[in-house]
Amino acid sequence: MISPRPYSDQAAMLVFQRLDPHDVMEAEATRGEAVTHLSLFGDWRAMRGLWAASWVVYTEEAGGEPFAVLALSQTGQRGVAGAAMLARDHIRYRRPLVQLARLIREAMPDFADDLGISRIEARAWARHPRASAFLTLTGFTHECDMPGFGAIGAETFRQFAWVDPRLTDPALPRDPKED
Repeated sequence: MISPRPYSDQAAMLVFQRLDPHDVMEAEATRGEAVTHLSLFGDWRAMRGLWAASWVVYTEEAGGEPFAVLALSQTGQRGVAGAAMLARDHIRYRRPLVQLARLIREAMPDFADDLGISRIEARAWARHPRASAFLTLTGFTHECDMPGFGAIGAETFRQFAWVDPRLTDPALPRDPKED
């Protein structure tokens, strides 16, 4: 069983201190330089003013310890948010990560609607062995591959997005306030 809780620095630091090695490599590909748990925590914390929401996710299976941090950030475009997640060992926490993906998939439509969000974007490092599968499991759709990242432009990231299904499926009702 998992438990998303409101973000706290102390709980987030416990996650950042023991990140999955591929999450660290993805962060390094993003930044184009080596990172530490302190630099990643500092970057995450610095974005707090842009968050639409953020959580630390705990697993009850491992004695109630935090295993992941998530955030939705404002992008500057109305109705669009960016999603980010970092987690501890993806093999050890495989079951809680699957539970988290299911929870996100089920809760995202209502949660996004409550925040006025119709599109959530996320990127995954193309060489991350599990990130793209996690995003797909949560309901995101792969849109394109984007080369040119990293210190010398040799890294590729995969762009994913979740779009409110009412905008893409004419059979679903739309909010009459929007007409």
